[in-house]
Amino acid sequence: MGIEQKQVTRRSAVALALSAGLGLTGAHGVADSWRGTIDSALGTTSTEQTADDKFTPSIATTDDLVKAHEDLGRRVGQEGTVLMKNEGQALPLAKGAKITLLGMGSMYPFLGGKMGSEISTEDAVDLVSGLEQGGFEINPTMTGIYETLGAIEAEADPNAVTPPWGASVSYKYRPNGFATPYVPNEPSLDTYVSEGGASEDYASSFAEYGDAAIVALSRPGSEGSDFYPGSTGIDSETYGTKNALGICTNERALIQLAEENFDKVIVLVNSCSTMELGDLKNDDKISSIVFIGFPGAYGTLGIADVLNGTVSPSGCLPDTYAVDTAMAPAAQNFGSIKLADTSMIKWPSSLMGEMDTDVAGGFLAGSNSTSSACYLIEAEGIYTGYKYYETRYYDSVTGAGNATGAAGASNGAASWNYDDEVVYPFGYGLSYTTFQQTLDDVQVNTDEKTVTAKITVTNTGSVAGKHAAQLYVSVPYTDYDKKAGVEKSAIQLIGVAKTDELNPGDDQQLTITADLYDMASWDSSSKDGKGGWILDGGDYCFVLADDAHSAVNDVLAAQGNGSAGDASKVSIKSIGSEGTVDESALAKSKNGTEVVNQLTTADVNYYKPGYATQLTRTDWNGTFPRTYDDLTIDGDKQEEWVKSLCCEEYQITQNGEVTDVNGAPAGLTLSSLAGDDNIDDAQWDKLIDEIPVDTLFAKIIKGGNQSDVIPEIENPVVYQNDGPNGFGTTISGRGLHTDDPNANYALRTMATETLLAATFDPQIGKSWGELLGNDGLWSGNYLIWASAANIHRCAYNGRNFEYYSEDPVLSSLFCNATVGGALAYGVIIGPKHFAFNDQETKRGGVAPYMTEQKAREGDLRAFRASIEDGGALGLMTSFCRIGADPCNGSRGLLRAILRDEWGFKGILSTDMVSNPGYYRPEMCIYGGVTMMADFSTDETLTEVQESWPYMTHDLIVSDATLVEYARQNMKYQLYAFAQSAAQNIKTVRVTPWWEMALNGATVAGYGLAAVFGALYVRDAVKGAHDATEAKEEN
Repeated sequence: MGIEQKQVTRRSAVALALSAGLGLTGAHGVADSWRGTIDSALGTTSTEQTADDKFTPSIATTDDLVKAHEDLGRRVGQEGTVLMKNEGQALPLAKGAKITLLGMGSMYPFLGGKMGSEISTEDAVDLVSGLEQGGFEINPTMTGIYETLGAIEAEADPNAVTPPWGASVSYKYRPNGFATPYVPNEPSLDTYVSEGGASEDYASSFAEYGDAAIVALSRPGSEGSDFYPGSTGIDSETYGTKNALGICTNERALIQLAEENFDKVIVLVNSCSTMELGDLKNDDKISSIVFIGFPGAYGTLGIADVLNGTVSPSGCLPDTYAVDTAMAPAAQNFGSIKLADTSMIKWPSSLMGEMDTDVAGGFLAGSNSTSSACYLIEAEGIYTGYKYYETRYYDSVTGAGNATGAAGASNGAASWNYDDEVVYPFGYGLSYTTFQQTLDDVQVNTDEKTVTAKITVTNTGSVAGKHAAQLYVSVPYTDYDKKAGVEKSAIQLIGVAKTDELNPGDDQQLTITADLYDMASWDSSSKDGKGGWILDGGDYCFVLADDAHSAVNDVLAAQGNGSAGDASKVSIKSIGSEGTVDESALAKSKNGTEVVNQLTTADVNYYKPGYATQLTRTDWNGTFPRTYDDLTIDGDKQEEWVKSLCCEEYQITQNGEVTDVNGAPAGLTLSSLAGDDNIDDAQWDKLIDEIPVDTLFAKIIKGGNQSDVIPEIENPVVYQNDGPNGFGTTISGRGLHTDDPNANYALRTMATETLLAATFDPQIGKSWGELLGNDGLWSGNYLIWASAANIHRCAYNGRNFEYYSEDPVLSSLFCNATVGGALAYGVIIGPKHFAFNDQETKRGGVAPYMTEQKAREGDLRAFRASIEDGGALGLMTSFCRIGADPCNGSRGLLRAILRDEWGFKGILSTDMVSNPGYYRPEMCIYGGVTMMADFSTDETLTEVQESWPYMTHDLIVSDATLVEYARQNMKYQLYAFAQSAAQNIKTVRVTPWWEMALNGATVAGYGLAAVFGALYVRDAVKGAHDATEAKEEN
């Protein structure tokens, strides 16, 4: 090769090596921004923490910690399993029974939800292993068939969008995730032979394993996905069911196979969405139906304990099981409902410029958009779950409100009849023994705002067991309420308590202390139109019942309106005088703040008077919700409406002078204020003033998946974790205890919230919180977004598994107990999603419109106690809106209710910032957000401007009001950390292996450039020298 050719080659090599070096240098910047996310994915850490013992775990060793996970997981399986049917005492089965499992869900059950709550520990006990450890012998022929079928991968969908975390393997026949319409994965029986490797006579194996057939029915749950009612939700012709939550053709064939070959047929419901079980309840050949939910890593051991009689079942249904889920009032307005015309939704002066209105990128939102095209009219009001079914039943018995009209009747019936609508009521659950419970005393104290009930429970059966006592109240529904538009449920849960295990003949006294707020009604017209909580004067019927339907029947009997109940179980207490309305008893919150209307604009009728008709007891038939798919954005309040839809709640203006723009050193660090629980202490303001404004805004707007160090105040890194069923990391995942034998133990093990709620024992919620506290201290994690308290508005929400129940009080009791359990160890549980995350479809901006009564008595009731009573120090907002206002920036929701009424003094994070046009920094800061979940790390105002170009230093410091809001918000965040186990640590930066590799590759790139550059120079010099010699020779 000649000199010139060598020079060209080496010049190219220099360019290539330099490009590699420069490219890897750029990669450093990207990697640094996403450092926390990379560390989380790879199980590495970029920081090292030194610790002291301000907070210490109560669990002494990691062996004990692992054992605590196993024990609590098993207990939740034992006490959350609900026996729904048990004909002829088919259960329990004998220990050592030889059984046959049928259905792919028996081999591959859902132990957790999809996306964010998967069970990742290798120690997880699946259903087969759980039953085997419970002493059962399992038919190997059928498990072999299911194992073979389960290994077959599904064909890839060429049109599928790969999520940012990468594609996962999908299996053809395993119970899988969602599609729209939903596609059941249960194979047909002929597939057992054609693809499962079975012989034609596989059923001959049933004789040897014939003590019982256990059929598993599974439905998935996942963040980002929903079921849909009717033909939108499933191809009914292909799958033989009109709703996705119905029993499909292949599942019916499984059940028929079991019925033809076994005397005992047991159905396990592996779903946190309420399936349509009416046919199975009425099928005499089905012996037992058992709800198992998503049982986590160890819950199957508890399920086996129930099936073999080691324990008696004590779980109760946290939701009503309907005949036809599509006929619930809430189901009439669910899913993707879009405005036909969005041309008027634009804000010419917006600093974001002109944007689209639809939710880009599916449930993850996407690039810049106002996300304002989709909405829901939640016209069912307070009547969700049992509050609809039991109240309409009550009115049908008393002949009130056209309750028996055809509107809302299932299967096209000419009239509405409870028995044709409900399969199993809320709170229902059978036992292997019997109990007698008496309501010994009820005291209502309006000064202390409590209801206290004394209860005695006696085991009157022949085996040991636990019992969940359920306290309900029926409140007066008066002429005043009807005139004022105040709706009242005929029955509502106000408290629960569970006994210890009682031997036959033993009894136990229990006390339930309920909150008076939980039986009050919101009246938007009270206090001369300011709105507030009211207590109607009259008789309040308190009843101890086995479920909501029994409670209603007992109340009806006590009122002389029916013979199905037992009047002796009801305690009637008069509050006030009949015909009066008490507006003062609950006029102020527990911190003394006046409680008034804050969500008036959440009602679509605020913008368009008379557009939506709310479901009311005065006329069930005439007000049953229609599907509101014809909304238009117009009318006298159009400009106000559009402003909210365009996320322009706060507009930056030039006002006042910002002091201490570059920070005001005061010699304080966060550790100086560790444990200072007086947020009004002037030292807190001095600490915040030390932070330069540019840093302050960058740390709020680029909140990331960890709270970064602010050098001026030396706060530690606090990692954020998302997971309703545990920390999504290992014991050593943050760099602690790397040499421990259990270092790689995955902490995400718990059953999902619906199964926790089914235990009807808030003490289990507390135990779970305490275990999370120990997990956090052992693993170096002090903040987790968990205890999701949104109610189950509709059975079709694919994320119901992550929420407790259709009932706000049951949800509240568990959420509060879990938050408090962890907080005792300095670990912050941040309940989510605040609030109204009623569906995953178009969640990044969908506008649910509702009355303030629905809001206050639904989701807000579910969240309140964990904040106002439990002192939660963290909270995550929801993706959606409340009315037209994004929840992330709703001043009424986040400041007036959360901060002012409830006294919240903690971290307020958005959910994932996936759409800069919807997550406007100024709006979020105005609303009270302390941290926008951007999943980046150590970023500055320069990186902020990549998403929001207008957020410049000059614009920010021109708005003194906005800066003051930001300082106030950051004070709340740092205050929360100062009360937490984050006090334990100091953060030092270390270099993980992936960064070392990146550094090495970068150095190598520049090194190669230097080598080739030297060779290039040498060749150039030699070439010049040779050329000179040649010239001289010539």
